[in-house]
Amino acid sequence: MYYKSAIYKILTLLGILLSGVLCLQAQEEKPTRKAIDSVMAISPDYLPTRLAPNPTLDFNPLEYTNIDTSLVHISQYDPLWRIENMYQSLGINGQAHKNMVFDIDRSMGFTMITLPYPLYFKKISDLYLYNLKTSYTDIDFTYGILSEFSFRATHAQHVRQADFVFNIDGLSNKGYFIHQATNRLSLSGLARYETPNKIYGFLLTYAFNHGKYMENGGLENCSDFTDRNARDHSISNDLSSFAVMFSNAESLINQHTGEMINYVNIKNKKGQYFGTFSHTLDVTNLRSRFLDNDLNNLFYRNRYYVSTDSTNDSIEYVSVANALQFSNYSPVDTIGDQSYFIRFAGGLRHEYVTAINPFYKGNSLTLFARTTIRLFKVWELYGNISYTLFGYNKNDAMAKVGARFTINKKHRHYLGLEASFMRCSPDYIYTKYHGNNNSWLNDWNKQNIFKAGAYWTMFGYTLSAHIFNLGKYIFLNDNFEPQQLTKPAQVIQLELKAPVRTKHFALDANMALQHSTNKAVTVPLFAGKLGAAFQTRIFKKKLHFQVGVDLFYNTRYFADGYNPILHQFYSQQYVTTGNYLYVNAHIAFRVKRISFFIRGGNLIAGLFSYHYITTPGYPMQDRNFEAGVNWKFYD
Repeated sequence: MYYKSAIYKILTLLGILLSGVLCLQAQEEKPTRKAIDSVMAISPDYLPTRLAPNPTLDFNPLEYTNIDTSLVHISQYDPLWRIENMYQSLGINGQAHKNMVFDIDRSMGFTMITLPYPLYFKKISDLYLYNLKTSYTDIDFTYGILSEFSFRATHAQHVRQADFVFNIDGLSNKGYFIHQATNRLSLSGLARYETPNKIYGFLLTYAFNHGKYMENGGLENCSDFTDRNARDHSISNDLSSFAVMFSNAESLINQHTGEMINYVNIKNKKGQYFGTFSHTLDVTNLRSRFLDNDLNNLFYRNRYYVSTDSTNDSIEYVSVANALQFSNYSPVDTIGDQSYFIRFAGGLRHEYVTAINPFYKGNSLTLFARTTIRLFKVWELYGNISYTLFGYNKNDAMAKVGARFTINKKHRHYLGLEASFMRCSPDYIYTKYHGNNNSWLNDWNKQNIFKAGAYWTMFGYTLSAHIFNLGKYIFLNDNFEPQQLTKPAQVIQLELKAPVRTKHFALDANMALQHSTNKAVTVPLFAGKLGAAFQTRIFKKKLHFQVGVDLFYNTRYFADGYNPILHQFYSQQYVTTGNYLYVNAHIAFRVKRISFFIRGGNLIAGLFSYHYITTPGYPMQDRNFEAGVNWKFYD
C-alpha cells in the first residue's frame, strides 16, 4: 500500500509537470532571426554555455568546457549517486561520507580539521567561471518519497566587463531511522571584473556551508537489521524498532570561506605584456558543535573528562592569509595553442590563525613556486613546490611534478606521468584536542607521503595506475585516538573510467582495483559503478525520452567506522561491509530545456539480503522513490 501510494503521488506530479511543459511548448513561437545572443542563432534547444574552474591562489590558465546538457545523468542530482563518485556514507543523502578510492592531497598552510562532507560542503575551488554573453540559469528540484527534499540553483550573469555567479544548494531529510534528520544549506558566489584596457582586475569568491545533523551514531546492534529473513520481501516502513546509539545528539556546523584576488598586468604604452602582480586574501571561519544530553556508555565507553551528564564539544577557529606573487600570466588567461611557452609564478604567503578550541594562536610564512612548460606543441611539463618557514607547519614541504604527451589533441588523446611528495603536519585536531570524551596532546613526526602515477586517456576514456607510500601516516584508531604508523604503508590502484556514447545508447563505467599493505588503511579490493541508458525522441521528436539503470558494487572489506563527536572516520577491524549490489532505475523526459525524472533506488532491497551497508552501523536507504525537475534557461 505504501509503495502504491508513493508511486501514485510521483506519477501525479509527473503528469502535472508534463502537461505544463507541453502547454508551454505549444504556446511558444518559433524564434525570430533577431537573437538575444549567439545561443539562439545555433538552436533554441541547445545552450552552449562554457565554464572553467575558479582560479584560486595556485591559478593556472583557464580551460573552458561545454556544460553537459544531455539526459544521461539527469537522475543523479545528488553527488553521492553520480557514476564518478564511489563513497561510503551514513545511509542517507547529505550526511558524512568517505571515498572508497583512496587518495590524499594536502595544500600548504594550516588545517584545523578535514570535514567529512567533500561532496556537499562547497569550497572556493568548487566554483566556476562562466563564459557567456548574457546570462545562464540552472534550477534543480528533487522530491523524495516521503522524507527528502533538495534544491539547487545556479545563476551566472555577464554585465559589460563583469561576471557574477550565485549558487544555492539545500537539502532537508527526515531520515528513516530514529533521530536521523539532516538539514544542509550551501551558498556561494563569485564576482569578476577587469578594466577595458585589461590592466587591473579582481576575483571575489565566497562560500557558506551550514549543516544541522541529528546524530544517531548508527544502530546499537546492526545484526538485528541485517539478519532478518531474506525470504520476507516486505520491508517495514516503521524502522523505529531498531535501537540507535544516540537519541538526543546533534551536530551544528557553520563554515565561511572568502577569497579575493587583486591583480595588475604590467604593460608598456605599446601594450607589450611583462607579467602580473597579484595579491590574494583568504579568510576562513569554522564553528562546529556537538551536543548530547543522553550519554550512551556503549559508545562513550565510560570515558568522560568534563561531565557524565551531557556533552557540549566545539571546534572554532579563524584563519586569515595574505599572499603576494608574480607570474608571467594573469588569473584569467586561457590555455593557448602556442607550440612553445614557459609559464611560471612564485611568491610568499603569510597566515595568521587563532583558535578557541582546541586553543591555538600562531603565524606561518610559506614560499611557493610553480611552472608549466610546453615543448614542440605536444609535451607539457609542470611542477610546483612550497616550503613553510615557521608556525605549526614549520618545515612542511610539498612538491609535485608531471608530464603529458599529446598523441591527438582533437581526440583528447594523451599519455601522462605524475608524482608528488608531501612532508606535512597532520590536521591540528590530531595534535591537540580536549573534549568531554576525547583528550590528547601529541608531538608527531612529520608525515612523509609519496604518490606516483601514470594515465592514458582518449575521448574521455581514462586508464590510470597509482601507488602511494604512506610514511609516518596518522589516522584515527578504533579507540577514537590518533595513531601514527611505525612502518610505511603502500596502496596500489588501477582505475578505469569509460563513457560509451552512441546515437541512442549511453554507458558510463567507473571501476577501481586496490590493495593496501596495512590494515590501518583499508580499501575494497574492487569497487565499481555502471550506468546505462537508452534514449530516443517521441511525439514527433518533440519529447526526449530516456530509461536507465545504475549499478554499484564493492567487495567486502573492513570499512572505516564513523565518530560523529569528532566528525571523523576511524579505522576498525571488527565489522565488514560490501558484497551487495545496489540497483537504481529511472525514467527521464526533456522538452526544450526542461527535464524531469522519476527514480527508484536500491530496488532489490530485501530480495536477497539486508546487508546494504557501506559504513558499519549505518544501513543505506531501503527501496525508495523520488521525482525531480531541472530547468536550464537564459534571460
